[in-house]
Amino acid sequence: MEPLHAIVLGAVQGLTEFLPISSSGHLIIFPHLLGWPEQPLVFDTTLHLGTAAALIIYFFKDLWKVTVGFFRDVWAYEDEISKFSPEGKMGVYIMLGSIPAGFIGLKFAEQIESIFRNVEYVALFLVLGSVLMLVAERLKKWKKAKKVGFKESFAIGLFQALALLPGISRSGSTISGGMIFGLNREEAARFSFLLSIPIVVLAGTYGLLTAFQSVKGLGPQVVLSGFFSSFVFGLAAIHFLLGFLRKYSLNAFIVYRIAVAIFLLTAVL
Repeated sequence: MEPLHAIVLGAVQGLTEFLPISSSGHLIIFPHLLGWPEQPLVFDTTLHLGTAAALIIYFFKDLWKVTVGFFRDVWAYEDEISKFSPEGKMGVYIMLGSIPAGFIGLKFAEQIESIFRNVEYVALFLVLGSVLMLVAERLKKWKKAKKVGFKESFAIGLFQALALLPGISRSGSTISGGMIFGLNREEAARFSFLLSIPIVVLAGTYGLLTAFQSVKGLGPQVVLSGFFSSFVFGLAAIHFLLGFLRKYSLNAFIVYRIAVAIFLLTAVL
């Protein structure tokens, strides 16, 4: 793999990890369209670590408050969660919401990757993810502008597990889940990003440790090019999406996803 390929794929990962259009789907699509050999899965792990770093940097203040609040409240109140501060409760919600994707990912991630890693499935899941986003918009429950609670965090965590399917989109599924359970778009997006941090960091670190020799085989230029590209474009995508959802709906992303799915099916069939 050339460093230029790594930079392009890093940009694709950084943008599509956070915009609700599916990073895993686009990482399959782009090499196919450009006639490049399919990159090894371990390289995708490097890109995910770049976007994980973008999340940590962008939400560092929030993460610090949540972490300090959670441990302070655990020390003071132990398991009396009702007495926790808002920051402490958010820590509980993030852990609770991480359970479904963490469990399903550990059990079935390899099988899902091996079965669904082709363009036809990506097109299918792009459409299904678009339907989910359309339902979230049309139900209009997001107008209630609720805050995240126990029920909402676990339910959004179930939606996050759908993102294991290439083409669904982690941000798309979790933002839609939040909106279906009454969060406004911006609140749903913010919780979506915070919720994704444990899964993205742990999955990336695990993938790196289990395939360290393969990563070394890619070469430092390729690894660093992909990492920094996904990091920089990831920061830009987070900032853009949070601002976008303050004013606009998910409709533009729905249209884009459907158009890509139609294009892929036309090209393949």
